Amino acid sequence: MAYTDSERIQHEGIDSRALFTCFVKRLPLMLTLAVTGAVIGSGLNLLLAFIDLASPSYISETEYYIDFADGRLEAKDYYNDFTWNDVVATDLILGNAMELLGAGYERDAVKNMITADILSDVRYLTITVEGEDSETVDKVSKALKASLERFGTMMEEFDSIYQIEDLGIKEAQVQFFAWRAALLGAAVLLCVGVFVFVFRFCMGDCIYTKEDIRKYFAIPAYGLLYSDKNNADGRQEKMLTEALAAASGAAKKLVFADAFDNRIAGEFVKKLSGLNILDDKTCVETLDKKGGMKGQEVIIAIPFGVPCRQRIADEINQLGLLGYNVSGAVLAEADKGWTRLYFGR
Repeated sequence: MAYTDSERIQHEGIDSRALFTCFVKRLPLMLTLAVTGAVIGSGLNLLLAFIDLASPSYISETEYYIDFADGRLEAKDYYNDFTWNDVVATDLILGNAMELLGAGYERDAVKNMITADILSDVRYLTITVEGEDSETVDKVSKALKASLERFGTMMEEFDSIYQIEDLGIKEAQVQFFAWRAALLGAAVLLCVGVFVFVFRFCMGDCIYTKEDIRKYFAIPAYGLLYSDKNNADGRQEKMLTEALAAASGAAKKLVFADAFDNRIAGEFVKKLSGLNILDDKTCVETLDKKGGMKGQEVIIAIPFGVPCRQRIADEINQLGLLGYNVSGAVLAEADKGWTRLYFGR
């Protein structure tokens, strides 16, 4: 089955190797994001800690023993950690406690002060009362004690419920640094960074390899030139030398253009001339559209890793409309570390 150029590109999909290579090159940035997220997370936790210091809270922890009635062992499965928080909020316990507290207390406010936990054994119930006023915490804790003990005598699944330990009322300790806050901040910002990176890679239009040139523009890729340490004894430089020597033909002339007002092509020509890898008789220059001739061979210089795919495609189309013949392309300012990582050599 034959595909059009656009359909062929869609079926070829994302270059996973290029995606992985770009991600490895951006690992320092990702680590920086993670550290920044950890700092932000711990900073917000510290801010909340100072806010808590301005309005301290008090905690009363009491532990109760639940004596289940004989033959009602199945009740142990009903009264678990989740159940007790619901049961404590009912009229049988909280409602009775509100009557003992008297006027001046709101039921919803008192309910939010209470937390019930089964920390290990279902026979041991821990009740935590937390509030901003120590006197209120003490009164709620005592009213709740009376209500729980009354509840133990009322329900047939219990023989009794009674308090076995009272840790008293203490000021809640403010945690100035929390590893969980730091880890959460690091994870959140790192995930955001990875998502943005993958999204931009998938939706972007950067050119990284010679295969990208052939795939997206359907023109030959003569080769690439690195952005630094451009010695002509490398494999890629040698391939570029041979390809450009063949492209110059009998006219001994190479004309370069790009979609950035010939800035990229100009830098490419300057570096190419400085390397002395072509015949001295070969003329290397950038395109002058005003002085150009119809049918003139032009080579497109494409910058490495720059979002420019659509601009290059438009430039190739424009050159064709003006009568120029785009014979191929070169990849300029390539990252040697990136290409070595990509090709594994």
